[in-house]
This record gives sequence, structure tokens and C-alpha cells, in this order.
Amino acid sequence: MLFKLTRILLFSAFLLLPLTFIKVFSNLSISDILIAISFFTLSISSVGKRFLSETVVVKNEFTIPLIIFSIGFLISINNSVYILESITAYIQIIFIFLIAYPVISEVLQNEKQIRIGVILLIIPGIIISILMMMLKFLSIDLGLDLLAYEGWRGRFSYGGMEPNVPGRIILQNIPLLAVFLLTTKKIRVQLILGIFIIIQLLAIFLTSSRSNMLAFVLGLLLFVIFMVHAGRNLKPRQLLLTVIIFTTLLLVPYSMNKDFFEKPFERYSTILNPQKSASSLERLKVINMGMDYLNQNPVSGLGLGNSYLYTDISLHNPILLTWLENGILGVIGFTWLYFLLLKRGFIAYKHKFFNNDLLIGLTIVAVLMVFGDMFMANSYKRVLWLPALLLMVHLKNLNLSTK
Repeated sequence: MLFKLTRILLFSAFLLLPLTFIKVFSNLSISDILIAISFFTLSISSVGKRFLSETVVVKNEFTIPLIIFSIGFLISINNSVYILESITAYIQIIFIFLIAYPVISEVLQNEKQIRIGVILLIIPGIIISILMMMLKFLSIDLGLDLLAYEGWRGRFSYGGMEPNVPGRIILQNIPLLAVFLLTTKKIRVQLILGIFIIIQLLAIFLTSSRSNMLAFVLGLLLFVIFMVHAGRNLKPRQLLLTVIIFTTLLLVPYSMNKDFFEKPFERYSTILNPQKSASSLERLKVINMGMDYLNQNPVSGLGLGNSYLYTDISLHNPILLTWLENGILGVIGFTWLYFLLLKRGFIAYKHKFFNNDLLIGLTIVAVLMVFGDMFMANSYKRVLWLPALLLMVHLKNLNLSTK
């Protein structure tokens, strides 16, 4: 009974995960609370002892890198000006790998359950993307600024977040929807999925996020490579029909609002010429300031979440940022977390994704999460890490089923 309740709580957390602006206390969202409750119910269930001793610690791939990271954190916290900020940020990292991941690993035991979780993650992104389109093209203001609004110098967002984050949340839906699209034989379902993909791509476009645009190009390239590597037949007629449908659907918003493309393209044009972008120049300046500090203090950092006091704004690269804030041991441990995720992606690729289409989509999501993180200052967002960690859970389940 408790185990079933845990699964229901976890699925509810997945559905609410992209709605990070629904806070309960401090930085804790409703989704975080549901995951914490599911951890508790699982701990007192019939599998509780094994779960706490094995899944959370002994068989948790992230235990060793977290220990190394924690040592770096403890060494550097003495340098923190705001110790509470450091502790809060540290708890958020621990929450992902010692609370959320063990629950997901224990509860989602087969592909059907993981697929349900994936669908629940996708739904909010579709709804938010539709609201963005309504606001942009139909000028319909529903008074729901938290769900969709235009700000940040003409860039779209939701939940009061910096536009890069909503763009990444929506972007991680695209590989999964694309897999569903190419693996279903029902024309009506394919058309609906195709429309959902287009709507979300337009929403990503509206965020004017350069890193997300680069991630989309990378994801598209990986999708073709992975599908071919896995032995999936990408029929020229099917690809041509897909291109025609997508092009036609893209012409609709263009005909309705030609200004749609102007502001985003102005920002995207600076990708290859960062000298024209004030934000790019500012980030390069911050990186140089961070490197100057690391040259003088490579061992201990400035304290987790406190480096902005030295660099004015946070350094937008989690590897350098972690080194700056938690010292050499901190960056070794944190980089190890990314390595473990990419390693599982390589294993999936090596085994041709075990002839499993969902694993292809989850591998792309994981790679794009790591890639996107390299342009972010905050690298412990649950809404981005948890979908990526589904790769590890699904791969583990597939390995067990083939033995």
C-alpha cells in the first residue's frame, strides 16, 4: 500500500516539476515536497531497510563523488560570507542525488512506469508553450504572468525565471516527443505530436536563448546519429513529409506576425560574434575574474553560492564556478556527477540503446542537460537533473531485464 502511494506521489511530483515557481517554503517547490514525502513513505514501507541501506547509499553511483564534493564544500564554507546560502545550495544538491534519484531508481521499475513519468513531465511544457503562443500571436492576456509573460528586453519566460531556464525545460521535451512521433504508426497521433513539437520550438525561439538554440542543433544532430546507429530506418519519404509539414506550420506564425523573428534573430546573430553582445562580454569578464582567483587559490573556494560577491555576477559555467566556490575537491566531485551521466549515455550508445526507442530520447535529454548546464550559473536545478537521471534508471532496468 505504501509503495503504491509512493509511486502516486512521485508521479504527482513529475507533473508539477516544471512549475518551479509554485513555492512552499524558501526554494522548496510543491514537487520537492512531494518527492520528500515519497522518500519518507518508501523508507517506512516493507522495502524501507533495504532502500535506506542499499539504494540510497551503497548502490548509489553518486555516493563517492558526493563525498569528495562535500569535503571541498566543508573546506571552503569557512570563506563564505553568507553561510546560510552555502548550506541551502548544498542541501539542494544532496536532495537530487540522495533523495530524488534513489526514489526514482527504486519506484520506477519498468518502461511503462518511466514512460508515464516522461509524459507527465511533458504536459506542463506543452501547456506553457501554448500560453506563450496565445500571448504572442493572439495578444490574449489571461492575467497569468507566472505562466507566460514577455519581459527581459522582449524575451519570453514563465514563473519569473531567467529565460534560459524555461527554454531548457521545454527543450528537454523535444527529443522525447520526436521519439514518440517516429515510433507511432497512427497518422493522427503523428500530426498531434508534430504540432506539439512545433509549438514548443516556437516557445523556445521566443526565449531568445542562444545556448538553447545551440543545444537544439546538437540534439537534432544526435537524434539522427542515434537513430541510424540503433538501426532505425529513417525513410526519405517520411523525412521529406516531416520537413514539409514543419515548414508549413512555421509559415503560419510568420504570416500572422512577421516581427516574431526580428528580436530573437538579433540575439541569435551574436552567437558567432560575441563582441556584439554586452551579456557575452560581461560573462567573459567574469570568467577572467574567476580564473584570476583560481590562479591564487586553487585549493579552497569562496564558499558555495557566494562567488558573486567576488565577481559581481555568478560565473556561467558550473565546472569553473564549482572550483571557484568549493575548491579543487569540490570541482572533482561535481564534475564526476556529470561524467557518470555521460558514461551511461555512452553505454547506451555502445549497446545500440538495447533496441529501445525511449532510451534514445532519454540519452539525448541527458546530453543536452549537461551541455546546457555549461552555460548556466545555477547547476543544481531539480527540474533539469531529474529527467536526465531517468536515463540511468531506464538503463539499469534494461540491463536487469536482459540478464
